[in-house]
Amino acid sequence: MTSLTPPAEAGPRVSRAFVVRLGLAYLGLYSAVLSVALVTLALRIEHVDPEHKESSLAVAAALGALVALFANPLAGRLSDRTTAAWGRRRPWLVVGVLGGGAGLAVVALVPSVAAITAGWCLAQASFNASIAALAATVPEQVPLHQRGMVSGVMGFSQRLAVPLGMGAAALFSAGPAGFLLPAAVAVGCIVLFALPLRDTRAPERQRPFSLREFAGSFWTDPRSHPDFGWVWLTRFLTYFASVAPVPYLAYYLTDHIDLSGGTVATTVALLTTLNYTLSAVTAALGGWLSDRVRRRKIFVTTAAVLLAAGLALLAVADTLPAVYLAQTLLGVGSGCYFAVDMALATEVLPSSEDVGKDLGVINSADVLPQSIGPALAPLLLAVGRGHNYTALYLFTMVVGLLALLTVTRIRKVR
Repeated sequence: MTSLTPPAEAGPRVSRAFVVRLGLAYLGLYSAVLSVALVTLALRIEHVDPEHKESSLAVAAALGALVALFANPLAGRLSDRTTAAWGRRRPWLVVGVLGGGAGLAVVALVPSVAAITAGWCLAQASFNASIAALAATVPEQVPLHQRGMVSGVMGFSQRLAVPLGMGAAALFSAGPAGFLLPAAVAVGCIVLFALPLRDTRAPERQRPFSLREFAGSFWTDPRSHPDFGWVWLTRFLTYFASVAPVPYLAYYLTDHIDLSGGTVATTVALLTTLNYTLSAVTAALGGWLSDRVRRRKIFVTTAAVLLAAGLALLAVADTLPAVYLAQTLLGVGSGCYFAVDMALATEVLPSSEDVGKDLGVINSADVLPQSIGPALAPLLLAVGRGHNYTALYLFTMVVGLLALLTVTRIRKVR
């Protein structure tokens, strides 16, 4: 019987091949999740229900994010306990990505808001099961002295995934290929990572999976583990600032910048490509640099300042060049955060026995903004005469600035 592998705090260096496969796995998963969540889902709903696009998008995005919120930590906990001969992470990686592909097929092929919402919920649940299992491989396989570099590679892949998905959006708009192509890429990348993974099964003898165990999948006590709690809150605030307003970018260009409908999809693709390409490059360089200087928190502080500047500019912009400048600031700012995001999380984990569950709880901090953001956006947009994007972006800016306070409370990591 093989026991649960403890985190690789000071183990041997992981190979370049492992890092490349891990980066590709994140690239595939997030090309399927983020490109849909941030752009193509909005375009698909606008195509099916143009009269009620804002409210329909809010419902679909919020429900999908709510499903992901519970799926990620639960799948992490279950993968911690999986005793299959195929390993404890590998089954969740493969089955999850296949289920996610099926969900995106429903979104792409069934012209009904209800079906799109149901398909998106299935995709979110399934893809987040894969994400939870994939994240757990980092503390189990990667030593501390490489986690900044690996975190940067993961951040690079996550951010690069969106402009690649945007390429499909520009080519196919709300057509089926804009969903099916990212799904196929995700399946291929996860299989490439999962097959050679040195995975182990969980111990055969474990506590029964009781109602208490189930409820505990969604919670890690911040009173007992304060650094874990502050990292969770910092991630939530930073993700909110970088992700929450993005699904409304197409509507912002139409209603606030007065861009013609025929050029919106292409302009959104260009803006998003600029943002996420800069973010990807910054994340890769920043992760490498954080290992060299042995610092993580300074990158989070820099990220919060740059994100606030970009959001403030969006709040007052009335020309397209100003929007491009704002996206530049947002891209570099989010890249600074993603450079150290995973490294920061893995260095405050409470237990080596619950790696998947605890990282699943951490991951919920980037799912919640996808739910809360779309739910709050219609309220903020309705302030005054309506279409109040100034209120939306200023509120988001204030939320992001709070990360400047929370990151200082993390004691264990420099």
